[in-house]
Formats: sequence, structure tokens, C-alpha cells
Amino acid sequence: MINHNSITEIRTLLESEGLTLKKRFGQNFLTDAGMRARIADAVAAEVAAGDPSGERELWEIGPGIGSLTALLVPLGRPLRVFEVDHGLIRVLRREFGSSVTVEEGDFVRTAARVAGSLSGDGPAAIVGNLPYYSASAMVAAIIDAGIAPPAMVFLVQAELADRFAAVAGGKDYSALSVLVQSHYRVERLFSIPGGAFYPRPRVGSTVVALRRRASRPDARLTASTSEIARRAFSQRRKTLRNTLRDLVDVLEELGIDPGLRPEQLSPEQFRDIATARQRRGLS
Repeated sequence: MINHNSITEIRTLLESEGLTLKKRFGQNFLTDAGMRARIADAVAAEVAAGDPSGERELWEIGPGIGSLTALLVPLGRPLRVFEVDHGLIRVLRREFGSSVTVEEGDFVRTAARVAGSLSGDGPAAIVGNLPYYSASAMVAAIIDAGIAPPAMVFLVQAELADRFAAVAGGKDYSALSVLVQSHYRVERLFSIPGGAFYPRPRVGSTVVALRRRASRPDARLTASTSEIARRAFSQRRKTLRNTLRDLVDVLEELGIDPGLRPEQLSPEQFRDIATARQRRGLS
């Protein structure tokens, strides 16, 4: 088995396999055993609360060489991991054999297909050390595809965690905040220092838990709400009167001042706008 705490052994493994770390995949391995244990404990708590039966799958995005995977296998749930790097896939299959199902390819492109192939409910939870360059796209893809696990636990760039959790009126509040918060309650669990990784990232990292809301918009309303929010935030310094010109009547009907800027509206208000637009047959 790989010693996931040893940078020297990880380097040796990569060299022996002829592997080089790819910046575009955001490959930073978590070498701190204590931090990995904290993440695994958080995942165990979330899946126990969301699926007490223990029958639903657990998904891991970007397992790398399996440093977190090794702590997820003992949870006793069917475990499916998504990895894009063919060299790392070879390592994972050798290390875990049939105890883990490995999905090859880009997660954004494969997640919906895999979810659709499952019988019964989707995954109990999704976990991952997400690449900094594509983490927001991955989370948006999960929500847009309607996969809707009861919980997700992600290690992400601290700045992205701020965007997930941002409240209306804040500088980090965005269309992504609207999308995520329409479906999930967001909690920052703990931060992880750069020295806990190999290679050391240049940005701070945070572990977040996303817990599914009991009431969420359906797929059509989600798409409509996101389209409106993206349009509004595309020019965030302009008022809604300028960015949502076709919806001024809808705003006034809802009692929303068209002179407001997008960051002044809550996720619920964006959903109300989308609902009213659908009611009028405008979308």
C-alpha cells in the first residue's frame, strides 16, 4: 500500500509509474494524515445522517492516488470514484481492485450519465478534493443534472468556499451562490494549511459541507433561475433595470425595485423572478 503521508514515497511512486503532475487537473495530494481523517469523519457523519440504510453509493471526485479513498473504503458502502488521469487510474485499480468502481473521464461529462444508469436513488454523498480550476463547474454540474445527494463534502479553494456560502450584499455573492444555496445549506467545516499538501498550493483550502434543502426548485426552475442570475451578475455594477430589461414588469409585480443591483437580491428572490416569468409564459 502507498504511504500517503510521505512526500518522498509519493514522488517515488510517480516516477516509477512515469507520471507527472498536471497543473490543469489541479493535482495536489493531501499528505497530512490528521486532515484526511477529519475529512473522512465528516463524510461518515453526513452519509449516516442522509442514508442510515448504508445501501446507497458514495462518490469521490478526483481521488488521485487514493489517499482519501483508503479511508472511505472502510465505511462499507459501495464506492465509486471519478478520475480523469489515466496514469492515476492505473494506480487506483492496482491499489483497490474490485473494492472500488473507477469511472474514467472528466466528471462534468460523465456524472449525469452514471447517475442515470443507477437503479433507485443516486449517491448518498459526493466527496472530493476538487481541482481549483474546475471545482465550480463540477458543483454546478451536479446540481444542474439533478443528481441531488443528501450531502456533499468538498475540499476546495478558500475563495470558492466563500462564494458558496456568501450572503446577499457581500462581495463574494454571485450567480454560483444563488445556484448552490437554492439547493443546499452550506457550512464551512475547517481550513487546511498549504503545508498539508504535495505539491504545496499557492492558495488557502477549506472543507465545506453542503446539505440538501428539503424544498428545492425542479430542473426547469433551476435552469431558469440560474439563467436570470447569470445575466444579472454578468454586469454586477449595473442595476436590474439594465441587465434584466425584459423582466422589469415581473420585478415590479414582485415588489422588487429594478434600481437594485444583483447582489442585493436573495436566492429566494431570484427564484421568485423565475417562477413569475414561467407563470407568464415568458420562458
